[in-house]
Amino acid sequence: MRSFILRVFRFDASRDYEFYYKPYEINLKDINDSSTLYDVLGLVKQQDRYFNMPDCNEFVRIENKVLSLNTNINELIKKFGNDFCVSAIDLKRAKLDLMCDDSDFIKVFDYFKNICNADDYKDYLTYKFLYYASDIHEYNDEFLGDSAFVFANKLLEKYPNKRKDILDIVFDKEKGIEYSVSLKPFLYSDYEKYEEIKNSLKHQKEIR
Repeated sequence: MRSFILRVFRFDASRDYEFYYKPYEINLKDINDSSTLYDVLGLVKQQDRYFNMPDCNEFVRIENKVLSLNTNINELIKKFGNDFCVSAIDLKRAKLDLMCDDSDFIKVFDYFKNICNADDYKDYLTYKFLYYASDIHEYNDEFLGDSAFVFANKLLEKYPNKRKDILDIVFDKEKGIEYSVSLKPFLYSDYEKYEEIKNSLKHQKEIR
């Protein structure tokens, strides 16, 4: 194998009615053992100046698995083969190629803003991929997202005196953790860590 095909999700919400996947042939000579998916998207940009590069810290999907752009490309080729698609993390929120409108995720922080500070907000942003990981928002668009629960767990450690306020958010009857499902089908890696956190939170329902 001298090359592989990366089919990249393309969409511009300002002018396109439908998305499509555009194939790019990547020469293996242009990657090395440490090359990441983000590095390969840089090669895509060299081929297609109209492709819009996402931030290197963003997450995408391959075969419905959410993963970081910093994932090793050789690892991905080994797992998904020499012809696979990479798409935006949430197709319904896509706005410009692999980038999405994340205003719904940002809005959820409002539930926590009176509990924590600006530094905590920066921490909250790192969990964005968990907000979009599962498909629960298709059935409950008010769902807080697994990002909120993992973030809440961090706040419980930092602000134990605000325990009740934090857990009241977690166990909201309309949009709380009871609606959460296993992340195993949706995350490329580390789902065990986040499931352990959520299960620990669920056990605190009766003692909050």
